[in-house]
Amino acid sequence: MTGDAPIAETAEARAVPVSLCAGTDTFVFDLDDTLYPRGVGLHAQMLSRVIQFIQQLTGWEAADAAALHARYYADYGTSLVGLTRHHGVRPQDFLAFVHDIDLSGLAANDELKAALSALPGRRLVFTNGSAAHAERVLGRLGIADQFEAVCDIAACAYVGKPERAAYDTLLARHNVAPRRAIMFDDRAVNLAVPHGLGMQTVLIGGHGLPEAGDAAHVHFRAETLAPVLAQIVAGASVRPAACPVRFPLHEELDPCTLD
Repeated sequence: MTGDAPIAETAEARAVPVSLCAGTDTFVFDLDDTLYPRGVGLHAQMLSRVIQFIQQLTGWEAADAAALHARYYADYGTSLVGLTRHHGVRPQDFLAFVHDIDLSGLAANDELKAALSALPGRRLVFTNGSAAHAERVLGRLGIADQFEAVCDIAACAYVGKPERAAYDTLLARHNVAPRRAIMFDDRAVNLAVPHGLGMQTVLIGGHGLPEAGDAAHVHFRAETLAPVLAQIVAGASVRPAACPVRFPLHEELDPCTLD
C-alpha cells in the first residue's frame, strides 16, 4: 500500500508524449498517489498507520515494524496480504485502521475533473485500498461522478496488484478488453501484468520500484495525471493502429505499431 523509493531519472524513464492507440475505450486508474500527487501527505499518514498497526499486532519497535511492512510490500504489493497470510489479520480491520486519516490536504481538482469527463471512454478505479477509502478520496477531489466503478481489494478477494489474479478480477467484473484499455499507476511493478495483457501503461509520479522504473512495461511517464489526460483529449498524438502486446519505452518508437 505504501513504501516505494524514488526512481532514478534515466533517458528511458523520462516522460514522453502519450500516444493513445485507436479503439481505446477504457481508462483504468490507480487511486492513491495517481489521482492526486504524493506530496499532499496522505502517503505519509497511511505509512505511519501501517507501522502503528504492526506495532500493536506484534509489540515490536517502530523500526522492526517498518522493516516487516517493507518486506511484505515488496513481496505482495501491499502489506495487507502478508499480514493476513502470516499473522491472521482480518483485512477489514487493517484497512479501516490504515485509512483512518485526515483528507483535508485534498481539494477539488477542476482541471482533473474536466480532463476525465472529456476522455473518449469509460473510467474505472482499480485500487489495493478499500472502496470506502476510494469514495472518500474521490469525493474530496470532486470526481466521484467521473467513474463507472471502483474495483477494490475486497472485490479481488484481498489479492492485490501486482498479482495476476487481481487483474483477472478487474477484467471479468468490468468487462475490460485489454487491447482497448490504458492503465495509469504510480508503481511501475503494477504495470507489468497490464502490459503483458496488451494494455497501454502510464507511470505517474517520480516514485515506484527503482529496478522497474525504466522497464519495457512502462510505456509512458508523467509527473502528474491531468496534463496527460488533457493531451489525450486533445488528440495530439492519436495514431490509427492496433495496440501491441508489448513494446519498449523509447521516444523514437511508435508504441501503437505492432512488433
